[in-house]
Amino acid sequence: MLVAAAVCPCLPSLTFATDVSAPTAPERLRAACVEAVAAVLAEGPEIVAVVGPGTRSFLHEAAETPASGLPMALGGGAWLLRQAGWTGPVRGYELDDARSWSVNGEDGVHLAGWADRVGLLVMGNGPARAGVDGVRRPDPRVEEIDAGIAAALANGDVDGFFPAMDVDLARELEVSGRSPWQLLDGADWDLTTHRLLYAETVDGVSCYVATWSP
Repeated sequence: MLVAAAVCPCLPSLTFATDVSAPTAPERLRAACVEAVAAVLAEGPEIVAVVGPGTRSFLHEAAETPASGLPMALGGGAWLLRQAGWTGPVRGYELDDARSWSVNGEDGVHLAGWADRVGLLVMGNGPARAGVDGVRRPDPRVEEIDAGIAAALANGDVDGFFPAMDVDLARELEVSGRSPWQLLDGADWDLTTHRLLYAETVDGVSCYVATWSP
């Protein structure tokens, strides 16, 4: 059963920036991620699943230590868990962006059954707000989908925004969190408290931090 879930962005600047000259994520974002992960661990999970975007759909049975071949999103999630002091088992589930809601939702149901008490850390970003050249490109669709994602995370997606998210639009706007958020929707049956802790643009992409808990 899923006992709690945290949503965090997958940004290199959030977890891996060690060079003082490298960009670092805002302190508010870092603090929100720490709070979100702590909320999941406070529910006493037996296992934590880290779900995030990748180039394929693949289950990494042991993701406690980032290794060669582990996608950045899953490595970042494992890093956040270690920073929070989690020493229990971690599985990483890499999802490609072409999956349908029915597949993602069904996988969420199966994931919630991995143990009597499952914690979930969902990694993913919202739409990109700038091109590779760093130039901001206003797009009314970005504003609309950004607001929809934030509202869905804040209210437990009672209106079904994530299942209805179009795969082609998400790909065009570089929304990497579509499949992971759909899996979260499928895994959640009993979580009633939903908190949006952070919703800002960082490194040119929309970033969200949220918790879903009993």
